[in-house]
Amino acid sequence: MLGVGFILSFIAAVWAQESKPGPAPPSFSVSVNLIKVPFSVFDSSGNMVTDLQREDFRIWEDGMPQQIRSFGVDTNPVSVVLVLDTSATLKSELDKLKAAAEAFAGSLSRGDRISVVTFDEEVKLILDWTSDLKQVRQALRKVDSGMRTALYDGMYIAAHDQLQNIEGRKAIILLTDCLNNQSSLGFSDAALSVVQSQASLYVISKTAIVRKDARRMRRVVMLSDIYKRLFGDHDYIEVFFQKREAEMTDLAEETGGRCFFPTDYGQIKGVCTEVAQELKGKYFLTYVSNQTAEPNSHHNISLEYLPQSTKLTFRKGYSLEPQPVRRPHFY
Repeated sequence: MLGVGFILSFIAAVWAQESKPGPAPPSFSVSVNLIKVPFSVFDSSGNMVTDLQREDFRIWEDGMPQQIRSFGVDTNPVSVVLVLDTSATLKSELDKLKAAAEAFAGSLSRGDRISVVTFDEEVKLILDWTSDLKQVRQALRKVDSGMRTALYDGMYIAAHDQLQNIEGRKAIILLTDCLNNQSSLGFSDAALSVVQSQASLYVISKTAIVRKDARRMRRVVMLSDIYKRLFGDHDYIEVFFQKREAEMTDLAEETGGRCFFPTDYGQIKGVCTEVAQELKGKYFLTYVSNQTAEPNSHHNISLEYLPQSTKLTFRKGYSLEPQPVRRPHFY
């Protein structure tokens, strides 16, 4: 059950989020015309398709067909920033989250690197880049919980500070309940910093779990009733969480990643392992853009898989020499 800490976080998040602007159009920073697009295909059971063929794909940039130059499974090492929500709303389950993070780190391949960022009322880099699983375990076991939630600042630090000068394959794994009540940045700037990092974002969202607990809290129900009277007769708790889920899902899919919504804490460890396996089997293709390349120009990517599939995830765009997100003043 959630206590007073959740209620305060929920109320603050309501006021903070409703005043934030919508997400800016995503962009990806690339310095040359050779464009690399990571992607995955999933069947009707949610399993990755592993026997993909180049001739089954078609790709366009800004509506213009492009020629695929290279294609295959990306076996290059990946640099992963693991971002953990350690705010008070998750304090009682923090050990389970740390165990899930350890399981993810243990499922990575030899040569992969990991760094760990936590956020509550402040953002902390608790472990810089390492391939040593023992160091990851030691760092995670020292993690403790705070009170408030600087989610968007945590996203910025992971994308801008940790990945800015990293070449090759990159990913951000974000474990959060999607609530925010402390950040200097809004969602739009945090999202832009993520997509400019060229990392695939995987969000393991605990909103389904938090939503169930919220509905059992008398004071949260009273807050929802107040908003119904002020803004209309609708389920404000549901609307609030749906908005948080939708913006995170859109952001993850723009980067070629995914968003997961486990319904209990016991599922999170399995989801983390699934993400690690997906990174190992992720495909890529490259093409040389035939479009005019200008600084700060955005280009949309469309990818088609000709055989029937349930889901195709891929990076959906890039920008040449984009204007970076201005670093905020943290606290």
